Amino acid sequence: MSIIKPDAVREAAASAGIKSLREEVANSLAQDAEYRLREIVQEALKFKRHSRRRRLTVSDINNALRVRNVEPLYGFSFPDPIVYGTKTAADGSQVSVVEDKILEFDEVLSAPLPKAPLEISFRAHWLAIEGVQ
Repeated sequence: MSIIKPDAVREAAASAGIKSLREEVANSLAQDAEYRLREIVQEALKFKRHSRRRRLTVSDINNALRVRNVEPLYGFSFPDPIVYGTKTAADGSQVSVVEDKILEFDEVLSAPLPKAPLEISFRAHWLAIEGVQ
């Protein structure tokens, strides 16, 4: 059973501007994408095991991407793992939901303010222009 369907590959190709994608090309790309995704996840699981953690984190995925010389994911780091719970819907089926942390309003108001971010600055050095001095 394939995780990535050829229809999803065709949709991605259409969004990239490729109008017609043959069936065998879509099947081949779907299989290749699934293979590469499995490689990245297996590499990330190695990082998780070597760090002796029970949860797979975004940093594990980023480290696996770096090992494969792929640019890491930006904007997806989260310090605490997301906790999922199950709730019973009105029709009796089980639904997975994200458990929200309950905050006290007084604690939020009395917490110290975070540090202000540093301003962005650029600097050029005359020795580093195209490697010529």
